[in-house]
Amino acid sequence: MAETDEELELDVNQSTGKKMTTILLIALILLVLIMAGVGAWFYLGQDGDGSSSSTEKEEKVLGPLQYITMTPEFVVNFGPGSKVRYLQVDLQIATRDETALETVSTYRPVLRNDILVILSGLSFDELKSRNGKEALQKKLLNSINKIVVAASHTVSDNDKKNDGSDTSSETTDVKGPIENVYFTSFIMQ
Repeated sequence: MAETDEELELDVNQSTGKKMTTILLIALILLVLIMAGVGAWFYLGQDGDGSSSSTEKEEKVLGPLQYITMTPEFVVNFGPGSKVRYLQVDLQIATRDETALETVSTYRPVLRNDILVILSGLSFDELKSRNGKEALQKKLLNSINKIVVAASHTVSDNDKKNDGSDTSSETTDVKGPIENVYFTSFIMQ
């Protein structure tokens, strides 16, 4: 029986060692997870008072959405050989920024000119599908935002192209205070 007692004692010591190893392994995993959480918190840039730069941007956009109706409606002729003769569009511009409202009112002739130039450069085939109308909406939004942003910032002569043309609104999205452009009437005849 003496041999059996020694074997039993060895088994008890081995299971205690396994328990201790398991506990240490769990503690190590918890420590790593806590450190990862704290690192992620610092990496995301949380300040002690709960504010961050993205929160400041969101606070500026929280005002009520306001609409500006571009009157009178826009009417342009399609070129020869087209199935329809003209396009008539009523537009509304949506923004939450009071300064943008004032800028749109001040620069209304410039905006109307750019919108008419964009509309007159289109064909019936480009506008007959929903995708064509959505592409036009995006192009108009970029053009309007470009004007509003340029009006609110001082633009040096070096930033302008020598020939006076600027096609950046056609290829890239222009971030600005105007949120969207809506067609309230879209007639092709």
